[in-house]
Order: sequence, then C-alpha cells, then structure tokens
Amino acid sequence: MSTAPVSDSGIMLDSNGMPIESWGGKFERKFKENPFVPVLAGLTTVSLIVAGAKLRRRDSVSLNHWLRVRVLMQGLTIVAVVGGSWWYGQMKHQKEAATAAEQERMLERVGFEARLRAAEETDRLEKLEEEVQSRVAGAAQGVAKSGWLSGWFGKGGSGSDGVADSSKGSA
Repeated sequence: MSTAPVSDSGIMLDSNGMPIESWGGKFERKFKENPFVPVLAGLTTVSLIVAGAKLRRRDSVSLNHWLRVRVLMQGLTIVAVVGGSWWYGQMKHQKEAATAAEQERMLERVGFEARLRAAEETDRLEKLEEEVQSRVAGAAQGVAKSGWLSGWFGKGGSGSDGVADSSKGSA
C-alpha cells in the first residue's frame, strides 16, 4: 500500500485516496460518533471475564448469572450499534439537507444579485440614453430656433438678413 503526504498537517493517504488513521484515532472518531458501543462492549468483556473467573472456581450459580449479564450486554451493544447507526444516518442526512438548503439559498442569492446588477446596469443605460436623447432634442431645437449658421453670421441666421439689417441702419 503506497502512501503520500497530502498537506503540511501530515495526513497520509492510502492507494485509494482514503486517509490513514491510527487505531487510537479511529477509536476516538468512532467513540465520538456513538459512545455507547465501546462502553457496552467493554461491559460485555468484563462480564465475560468475570464469568470465566466463576467457571474456574466452579461456582455455577454465579457463572450462570454472569453469562446472562454477558448476553444482556451483548444485546444492548447490538441495540446501541443499530440505534447509533440510525441516529448517525439521521444526523448526516440532516446535515446534508441543511448544506443543500444553504447552497440553494446561496445560488438564489447569487442569481438575485446578478439580476439586480443587470437591472441596475440596464436602468443606468436607459437613463444615459434618455439624457443623450434630451440633449440631442435640445440641441435640435436650438438649431431650429437660431439656424445652423447663426454662430457664424450673427443672430439672424442667414447672411442676407444680416446684410439687409446693416444697410437699413446706414441709410
């Protein structure tokens, strides 16, 4: 089995890309997931050891008592395994559902923000276009009032009117 370090934290991966963990680390992880199983398995082991000690002493009444305790502890361990697996599955499902809902909210928010930016940009462009059109319309009205040559030949707009006005003043 080949191993390769993944990051600076020293996590090693096996050939399948799964993290390699020590038996102590695995015990801690499993104990955190379902603390009843190791406790009940330990109690089962203790009851079996005590039953073995009673067998050596040939105390059959106490031996039967401890063997019944062992069976009870094994049953409770099985219940803890099944119940813990169900509980862990439910918690995992709830976490996945919460994560999926959060991702959906984020996607909706990103989509909304994108639509909002597009609408703001469209509004800005429309206002800019209205401003340009109003300036063009204002300039067209100004040209229509004063004529397109008014800036060159005076207020009258045409050159003949300006000449006629100046001749009237001198005569």
